[in-house]
Amino acid sequence: MSTKVGRPIVVGDVISKSISLLRQRPALLIPQVIVLVLSLIGDLASAATFSALGAVILFITVVVWVVIAGAYPSLIKEALTGGQITIAESMRHAARRFITLLVAGILVGLLVFVGFIALVVPGIIFITWYAYTVPAIMLENKGPLAGMSASRAFGRDKKWKTFLLALVAIIAVLIVAAIQSGISSVSPIAGSVVYSVLLVPVDAWIAVMLTYTYITYGPSSTPPTGEASMFGASVPPAPSMVDNQGSPAAPVAAPGRMRFCSNCGSQVQADAMFCPNCGKILASG
Repeated sequence: MSTKVGRPIVVGDVISKSISLLRQRPALLIPQVIVLVLSLIGDLASAATFSALGAVILFITVVVWVVIAGAYPSLIKEALTGGQITIAESMRHAARRFITLLVAGILVGLLVFVGFIALVVPGIIFITWYAYTVPAIMLENKGPLAGMSASRAFGRDKKWKTFLLALVAIIAVLIVAAIQSGISSVSPIAGSVVYSVLLVPVDAWIAVMLTYTYITYGPSSTPPTGEASMFGASVPPAPSMVDNQGSPAAPVAAPGRMRFCSNCGSQVQADAMFCPNCGKILASG
């Protein structure tokens, strides 16, 4: 039986907290606004006779889209820990992992495409397995295949919950499409513009949901089990609770591996974002 990674996903918590995070940190919309501007410029260029310019802008848009997708994990992590959101630094960090993100995106896209061509159901399963690839790559400094493996390890036993999150996101996109259809019946140009503008918060929300889920319910949300860690590395035995005189001793964290929650005193991993016992956001460092 495969080892379960992280905690069970609570769909209602993910949806409500991701929306609250966007409301509290509207700067998280800025990366999607950048994509919107580039898309509108590309549409204008394509409508004109400058086809070569349109192709260049399309290429730039794809590059920027990959970088922005990679920037969201660090932005969300900073937001959850109360840090300062630095969009420029997050995008620079993502740009340094551009090839990794691009290769992973191509591989995941091919798997999902083949899965849908085959029997549809495999495509849906692949989506639920690899939905967390970007957060895994950016938050854990993994390569394309390692990031996909980490996402699959986390999502393998959470397929239905991930599917529900994807279904909610699809419904949101369909609502935006319905609004576009109504406006386009009067003015196609206005419908296209409104559609693009409304997609800004929707796309940002989807990016926030994926990263929030991986941080809150992923590998760092629970301490390792007694047998082995999620990636096969052995876990040191827990410190003794009895001293040399036979008296109870205070719990001692393994150096560099464990620390304690300031709210409830529970022992947590050094890189954990939340206390698994009381749910308090842990200070970084």
